[in-house]
Amino acid sequence: MKFTQKLSSILFLTVTVVLSQEPSRYRDSLFSASQTHTDLIYASAPELNYPTYSGESSTHTTNLRMHIFQPDGDTASFRPMLIVFHSGAFISGSKENDDMLAFCRLFAEKGYVTATVQYRLGMNILSQKSSERAVYRAIQDSRAALRFVRGMAEELRIDGNRIYILGSSAGAFIALHNSYMDKSSERPASSYQINIFPPTTDNGPDLGGLDAIGSANGQNAQANAIIPLWGALQDTSLIEQNGFHVPALLIHGTADNIVPFGVGKPFNLSTFANTYGSQPVSHRFTHLNYDYESYFVEGAGHEFYGVSNGMWNPAPNAYWDTVVTRSTNFLLYQHRPESHFNVQEDGLDLVFTDQSSGAVKWQWDFGDSSGSTEQNPVHQYNKNGTYRVTLRVYSNVGSWDSCSAEVNYTISTLGKIEKILTQSRLEQNYPNPFNPQTTITYYVSAEAVNTNQKVKLTVCDITGKEIKTLVSRMQKPGEHRVTFHAGDLSSGIYFYQLVIGENFMESRKMVLIR
Repeated sequence: MKFTQKLSSILFLTVTVVLSQEPSRYRDSLFSASQTHTDLIYASAPELNYPTYSGESSTHTTNLRMHIFQPDGDTASFRPMLIVFHSGAFISGSKENDDMLAFCRLFAEKGYVTATVQYRLGMNILSQKSSERAVYRAIQDSRAALRFVRGMAEELRIDGNRIYILGSSAGAFIALHNSYMDKSSERPASSYQINIFPPTTDNGPDLGGLDAIGSANGQNAQANAIIPLWGALQDTSLIEQNGFHVPALLIHGTADNIVPFGVGKPFNLSTFANTYGSQPVSHRFTHLNYDYESYFVEGAGHEFYGVSNGMWNPAPNAYWDTVVTRSTNFLLYQHRPESHFNVQEDGLDLVFTDQSSGAVKWQWDFGDSSGSTEQNPVHQYNKNGTYRVTLRVYSNVGSWDSCSAEVNYTISTLGKIEKILTQSRLEQNYPNPFNPQTTITYYVSAEAVNTNQKVKLTVCDITGKEIKTLVSRMQKPGEHRVTFHAGDLSSGIYFYQLVIGENFMESRKMVLIR
């Protein structure tokens, strides 16, 4: 048959998010980890004489150092970077802690550049002022470390806009305060000069501004996302309405007696000020409608993945893999693009329009053994048929996402439209983000009903595991709405998926904020 006439209506594009099991950079371990810099000095600063503590004025100059790891043999031009800060209550621990080295090596194997950082230690645990100064010094150090690695971005081949912090315990205090203590007006009063008479060990110099330590190279000193493990903030008021919001994955045990999950004093020491743990931080995020994820383990204590003060005790437990997986998925979604496209007819041509976000490179497969690397290609098929079109998009750091669609291409003879198919499609849930319920709207085509195709609507977690079936039956054609109640699910990213028969599948992302 000679097709010379008019292109008929095309199925409304049904885009399917493909949660591919193909090995993927930043999700799977594709490299070996190589320690490329050892004890690299990122700043020099006055450090307390410790553990022989004799007051806030008794200091010596120290060099602050970090180890840097990279994926061995990786040739990518830009990579995201993960910087980790160890536990130890600001009086112990080091960049050599077992868990921090493990995070560095694991994420370097996935394609990240990683670093474990030493920061200044020391305080008088019987003085609230001294403990506040210890935290403030560490915040200064974190900012110096981030400015330093951003200044090395070209050498390290990192994207300076994709630098993330993971911190455990004291390191989690650092992560949270690096993100939300970002103004001079937010400095604790104890960080200024203390001159009490008669003199006490609290007497000490002004610690200087947030960026008083390290090179003033003009680089941004804050992380682009954080993973605070069992941490807390000085006060949730630091998280401001319309302020600079940093995406966070909050991880905490609800029975933590070292760093309170709620509001309380670390170690239950009366000399420490109240801190605001992951629960009130999450409530503040929810109140301000900020995106975040959480993994709160009922009844779990401090450092619940198998360490004591950052050292294996004696080995990682079952929670370790869960924390690594959740951290992997959270960080991946910080830089992974989202693929989406549409299609329209233009004579006998199909015009494909990219509607992805975060993409810098495009790879099309038109389903007929041809493809394109253009962002918005035009394509014509040689014969009628139903074709699966796939678009894979890449970010500037090489993370990718793909989606696909069934496109019915039918050209009539004599200018007659032979076939019009009513669309099936899945809409974005509303509201999104949501708490605790949201509405999902979808449409079932007449053809699906006429051919007795079952409709199935499910909810999956970020790993692709199905956690709820909302619909599983035959349905009438037209619009349908389902209310999804999140129940006791944790905050985070979820997917909902509509499957109709064997030829239609579409997924969308939704965000639950507690």
